[in-house]
Amino acid sequence: MSAAASTSMHTATQSILHQAVEHLASTGAEPLNIERHRDRFQERALRDVTVNSSDSAMALDPGNPTIIGPEMEAQKDHFRRLKFNYLEQEAKRNFLFSITGDEPQGVQPGENEALEQSNAEKKAALKAYKAHIDEMRGETIELAKSNAARNPEIKSRFAEAQALQKSIRDMELELARIKAKHPPENRLTVPQANEILDQQINDIERLTEEISTTGKKVDVAREEVSRTAKEVQRLGREREREEARAKEVREGREAGDTKVDELCQWLSSSIATYRKLMGIRSVRASVDGPQQLLHIEYEVTPAGNSKEPVGVATLVSRFDGATRRLANAQLQGSDMNIEEAVNVAKRGNDVPGLVADVLMRLRPQA
Repeated sequence: MSAAASTSMHTATQSILHQAVEHLASTGAEPLNIERHRDRFQERALRDVTVNSSDSAMALDPGNPTIIGPEMEAQKDHFRRLKFNYLEQEAKRNFLFSITGDEPQGVQPGENEALEQSNAEKKAALKAYKAHIDEMRGETIELAKSNAARNPEIKSRFAEAQALQKSIRDMELELARIKAKHPPENRLTVPQANEILDQQINDIERLTEEISTTGKKVDVAREEVSRTAKEVQRLGREREREEARAKEVREGREAGDTKVDELCQWLSSSIATYRKLMGIRSVRASVDGPQQLLHIEYEVTPAGNSKEPVGVATLVSRFDGATRRLANAQLQGSDMNIEEAVNVAKRGNDVPGLVADVLMRLRPQA
């Protein structure tokens, strides 16, 4: 028994020794735990601390053990702030839950990434919209400038349109008044109005031709009368000379000379013949206050071959005593209107022309 026990004890001792040797061999091949933990600490410190703080003392000197305490305090303070933020957000969540009664939705894995992607797409769309809005704003500014430049012209056209509209309304009212004043049975149709208009045009053309022809005849007669009046003036001067000679003849006849009587008879017969040719019966002068009057009697003969006078027309001319100019004239014994001829003669003080014009006007009745 003792031998068996010693044998088993020896075997157990050998196995323990073998295990101790293997353990020593394994521990000799591996680094110490202190060194391994130090390396792990430095790795985590470099990964977790220096990533967010490039100025950290661990980043400058990660092998200095004296800076571990301040770094740990900084980490603790950071975690305290994180804890406070978490508690604050949790309190807000619970407060909202107590008010609304709805359980707030939790954030699922990948939801933030999807939201970030959606936000990026929306930001891109918003940027495109902003660019489009800027473009529209530029177009709006250009349109505003163009409208501002066109505003005066538009205002003037608007005022003109208002004036035209008012004119149209006035014309419509006037047309309605005319229609009410003139019933349809008294109105002219368009063909009737055109026919009347054509007839009036023909009458105007005919009258225009007659006026032109009459004007030419008047010019010719005025020239003839003017020439005749000059001849009358010349004969008047000759008459004065002959009257002077007649005086001499009378004086000579008293002395027994008959030749002067014969000349006087011849002159008297010549004057009578000339007056008959001119249609003038007599010429005499008179005085009416400050004015001097000249009476010229015309013989009015009928139309045709008859030469016998049917009446007498007297032209009474009034002269201003101070200026010796023609003041007025009127035709007695005839209803002929000579106002126009008198006005023309007054402007030029043309008495012979007036005498000729009256003679020309009386001749168509002869």
